[in-house]
Amino acid sequence: MGDKEKLMKLTKEELAVALINISIELRKYRNPNTPPSSNKHLKPNTFGKKAKKKAKRGAPFGHIGTNDNFEPETYKDVDACECPKCHGKNIRDNKILKRKNRDIEEPKKIIEEGALIHFKHCEDCNLDFIPPQNTTPLQGNFGIILMIHVIFIKFLLRGVLRKTALYLEASHAFEITPAALNEIIRRVAGAADKEYSEIKERIRKAAKIYIDETSFSVLGRNQWVWVFRTETDILYVIRPSRGSNVLEEILGREYRGLVICDCWRAYNFLEFALLQRCWAHLLRKSKELLSVTGIHLHKRLTELFEEIKRYNLSSHTPEERLIKYKEMTAQLKEIIDYYSKYPELKKVVNYIKFNLENWFTCIKVEGVEPTNNFAEQAIREPVMVRKIIGAFRSETGKENYETLASLIASWQLKGLDLKNELKQMLIKNLCFC
Repeated sequence: MGDKEKLMKLTKEELAVALINISIELRKYRNPNTPPSSNKHLKPNTFGKKAKKKAKRGAPFGHIGTNDNFEPETYKDVDACECPKCHGKNIRDNKILKRKNRDIEEPKKIIEEGALIHFKHCEDCNLDFIPPQNTTPLQGNFGIILMIHVIFIKFLLRGVLRKTALYLEASHAFEITPAALNEIIRRVAGAADKEYSEIKERIRKAAKIYIDETSFSVLGRNQWVWVFRTETDILYVIRPSRGSNVLEEILGREYRGLVICDCWRAYNFLEFALLQRCWAHLLRKSKELLSVTGIHLHKRLTELFEEIKRYNLSSHTPEERLIKYKEMTAQLKEIIDYYSKYPELKKVVNYIKFNLENWFTCIKVEGVEPTNNFAEQAIREPVMVRKIIGAFRSETGKENYETLASLIASWQLKGLDLKNELKQMLIKNLCFC
């Protein structure tokens, strides 16, 4: 019996219960705090009116495709001087096929080598030093390149330790235990402590920050991954709290910059900061209103959001921006005053009302985004890790992740060479006293 036949046999009471259960399940995936990008299967058709049914999405505009143009420096000559069947020498070319390809070298086996590191003393200036060309860590039995390889598998490919060990054995004939891999990650994270602290300091001094948070289980208990993103840095911190104490720890009570965030009440702690509340969150909430008045409210809010985007396309003086800010805030107040008489809209109206002064900071101050999309983009990575590993099984693992994920994300944001940055950081902090 199919699902349709089963539903037909249910009583009205059973159908009502089934509908409630389905609604509860759907709320896990479709709610105001979950961006549409997280649920691609719920997205509407984006192919356009003329697209064929079940057509492929296609490459983004400007995509280079699979036929990347390049010219090899040399061509190897694949030729023969005799027939493979009769071994005759009377052979000629029918044609010459010119082919180009890109490949990588065969993975090399792990090198087992030692180093005699000379700790030197200068009799002239009394300086003790290690030769600057040293690239061998002073502790442990793992080299810099192996450490980089493990970190890339773990953080760029989101590899789990057991499969990372299998890969190293299959590709490099190197047997290593998951516990040893964990030790490599711990050692690299320890070497990155200084750089992680420097990111924290830059975040604290930043003039504009995008902030978001999401849950993550640690040792079976719910904790929170916080992301702080600026133009040049991404900082992850994982704490047991979703409260204002985390903001005080990272930014300080006196922080006076710009903060783009959602309407979580903890951000009210930043009383000296200028807050911009996220319009994407607001529009997702209003879109869920299915009554006639709710649909109309969503339309009015969408029109305001479009006006924000149009206004910010052109340049304006600070005085003009302040006037426009006051006008749009007054306009929003009129809207919520009107719709506050409808009980079914109370939740969204209060959501707007409690943060009324913070919806148009992006109008008052140039260069401020009306949404918190930058922070939501940055927090996708720990969300993906959460889906893969489920939970951190130690406080050390949690701390290793927040340190290394912050460094890698910040280097990527700046467009730096990840391999070179990681290599130089490890050499500086592990190969010298």
